[in-house]
Amino acid sequence: MIAAITGANGFIGQHLVSRFRATGWTVRPIIRRDFANGRIGNLLERVDVVVHAAGATRAPRPSDLEKANVDLTALMLCAATDAGARRFIYVSSQAAAGPASSLESPTTEQDTPAPIEAYGRSKLAAEQLVRAAELEHVIVRPVSTYGPGDRDFLEMFRLARRGIAIHPGNREHWLSLINVVDLVDGIVECATSPAATGKTFFLGADQPVCWRDLFRGAAAASGTRLKVDVEIPPALVRAAGRFGDIAARVAGRAGLMTSEKIALSRPRYWVCSSDRARREIGFAPSVDLQAGLSAAYHWYRTAGWL
Repeated sequence: MIAAITGANGFIGQHLVSRFRATGWTVRPIIRRDFANGRIGNLLERVDVVVHAAGATRAPRPSDLEKANVDLTALMLCAATDAGARRFIYVSSQAAAGPASSLESPTTEQDTPAPIEAYGRSKLAAEQLVRAAELEHVIVRPVSTYGPGDRDFLEMFRLARRGIAIHPGNREHWLSLINVVDLVDGIVECATSPAATGKTFFLGADQPVCWRDLFRGAAAASGTRLKVDVEIPPALVRAAGRFGDIAARVAGRAGLMTSEKIALSRPRYWVCSSDRARREIGFAPSVDLQAGLSAAYHWYRTAGWL
């Protein structure tokens, strides 16, 4: 069996490449320069499954997200169709669905999607292209993902190991979370399960966590305790976002503190249910949160990121 994986040098993509190979697949990694060099057709010859994990989570302008997430997905769908690929797996995002109304009512795949910012809207638009294509497909919506190689949670670990927690107005907000090991196991299952065909699945751990406890867990992973736990007033958060927007336009790349990213931090409940994936494809996340945080911390230390 042959799997082509886009975004193969990214955080999730690298783990996908390793996991598919470990389960006996022949893997063809696809990275950005392959698109520029026009090699996609060759890389998709005789491929069984295309896992489209490439894209952008942040960008200076919404139009950049459209190019990275929508236009690139359209290109890959055409190439996969021309190559006769058996299955197309699109790695979308929880952001395409939007937040939940309460902790007791997590978002499900049956809910009408309601993304709240440009990234989520671009991922939803890409999902719609996948559903309309003449290809056997599966759409996965990962929740916030952490683990070795991740940069989005790196700053949290940097602060927590110094005994500091800083919350942009979200200390008591809840999120669904998943370790990258569990995520890629779920995606590999989607590559072969007949029950996955044509379906959309949230992939997340069993229990959500609030940011207050997540910082505490990161501190414990580094062998320390929080001494400072600060919540930034909303007005300052908004100002920081506006400054981040300007910096993104000047630098040509967006950081974690922009108006779009701040919009994602406002809802209290970024929680969803992965019951459908458990029920229909046997998805069974097994990485304990504290063990996963400790493994991520030690990877950061070994890699010299901390």
